[in-house]
Amino acid sequence: MTEVKVNGIQSSEHLPHTSSEVQTADTKTPHIIKDTTTTHPETSQTLCSSDQAKPEASGCSTVGHGLREGRKVLPPIPDPATEAEMTASLHSNTKVLPGGSGEGQIKLEYTLMNEYNMLHKQKLPGIYVIPSALSPLIWNGVLFLRQGLYQDAVFRFNLNIPEAYPNADCPRVFFEFPVFHPAVNPKTGELDVKREFKKWRRGTNFLWQVLMYVRRVFFKIDPKCSWNEEAAELYEHNMEEYRKKVETTVRSSKDVLYNPIESKDSHMIRFSPWEPSIHDEAKTDMLTRKKNRSDLELEPHKRNGLSWVSPGTTQIFSSDESTSSLS
Repeated sequence: MTEVKVNGIQSSEHLPHTSSEVQTADTKTPHIIKDTTTTHPETSQTLCSSDQAKPEASGCSTVGHGLREGRKVLPPIPDPATEAEMTASLHSNTKVLPGGSGEGQIKLEYTLMNEYNMLHKQKLPGIYVIPSALSPLIWNGVLFLRQGLYQDAVFRFNLNIPEAYPNADCPRVFFEFPVFHPAVNPKTGELDVKREFKKWRRGTNFLWQVLMYVRRVFFKIDPKCSWNEEAAELYEHNMEEYRKKVETTVRSSKDVLYNPIESKDSHMIRFSPWEPSIHDEAKTDMLTRKKNRSDLELEPHKRNGLSWVSPGTTQIFSSDESTSSLS
């Protein structure tokens, strides 16, 4: 215990091992005490007195902690399983109100970006999708069918994602025109997605699964619980007539393929007829392999398999042996 006399008034300063306390001898009238700071050498603790002594005991202490310095190590790139778990965790914490903005909207857009990246890794055959330039909640897509009853069909569609995704109902799919199919509404062109996803489960269901279902529904046709009763009836009892209806749908998909689309969306998928001045160069580049192996190393995408579409058809075919032998 140490006594201190300031302006003729006695005060005591008690310096315990782990705490500090400043008291005045006269508790009736407060007196000004000069600022004093004492550092305890054993505990690295700063002891400080108040600017004005109060009737009751007062004091403050600040404990300093040493900061370790070192390199910052970035986390490794997650594997697909870890990435799915991260997406599921983000889904569980994402809450977006209709028309909302701010943190919730940022989380939603990040979730959609991650899902689009997952879609790229799936490499679904015959499906091409790009988010709309007007809204991340609308994805423009096109489906090329190479075999089966709907062979050579080209169906454009829109994937509509709920505003509260993934804490909402399942996304909806609309074809450009009513496709003749038991699972497609003959008036609106909407595909019955709920047939496959009766209840959307965040962290378990993803958008690429919806797109995979869009493709599979044309190969595994189920006439039960149909949205098009005529298509379901013909598929079960009159396959020949069903085939004729499907052929009409396939022709219609080609007829409307080049129709101009009035839309402000710069990411809208549009098709144009073959123009030699524009497309011949791209076709030649696809068919011609680099003879210099160093060029292939600089441009690894040139080593991919070759394929193109013949003018006037949607049938995919490969280069002949003479062209493929170039290396």
